[in-house]
Amino acid sequence: MILKEIESSDGVLEVVDARCPNELRCINLETKIEEFGKPFWIIINKVDLVPKEFADRCKKVLKRESSAVDVIHVSSKKFYGFWILRRSIKRYFKDVDKKVKLVLIGYPNVGKSSLINMLAQYCATSTAPVPGLTKGKQWIRISGRIVLSDTPGIIPREYTSKDWDKILFPQDVEESALILLEKIEKAEGSNFGEIYGFEPKANEETLTKIAEKFNFLKKGGEPDTHRASQKILNDWNSCKLTAWWL
Repeated sequence: MILKEIESSDGVLEVVDARCPNELRCINLETKIEEFGKPFWIIINKVDLVPKEFADRCKKVLKRESSAVDVIHVSSKKFYGFWILRRSIKRYFKDVDKKVKLVLIGYPNVGKSSLINMLAQYCATSTAPVPGLTKGKQWIRISGRIVLSDTPGIIPREYTSKDWDKILFPQDVEESALILLEKIEKAEGSNFGEIYGFEPKANEETLTKIAEKFNFLKKGGEPDTHRASQKILNDWNSCKLTAWWL
């Protein structure tokens, strides 16, 4: 469905999470976009969650490693990057007389719906810190002649090896939390210590310490590591917990 949308569109906006932008790129789709001869922009969303130096470095890397028309920093939450992105799109299509159809792509929970609401300047689509909220195509007008299609978040097959399917759609919550903790442990920086009071380690002891700190206890006083694991995942999805790496 998404490939058909891209093929029939005039261009594509690819949204990535500023916390781990290179890891959450849909590189195979970028190749398909180029094969279709469509322009695309990479939108580094949630840029307010990372240091400026890191965000600037990410922008340089993604510009160098992709064929994107532009790589643009955005914070949908703080309305940052709105005019830069809007000008870039309008400048590219300035000589086009017909209605311009753009397609939005990206992993679940990278903030695609929030970006649409920012561009449309009203609550055009539902948002929540829950992956998979968008279920089908919606066309949203973002200017007089530019409309944008919000597609469901996708996890390309080749990226399941990076375990984002388990982090975003956990079946075994404790396993998923440990996978995320391993990524955070190796990250360049994080606010994990500020939230939980100690540095992250991808082991059962970390889950136990979090359960004890937040009084997640089973009957008999045993630490509830399931609830601790769910808190880690919820904090990541709601952007309370942040870490950054390329």
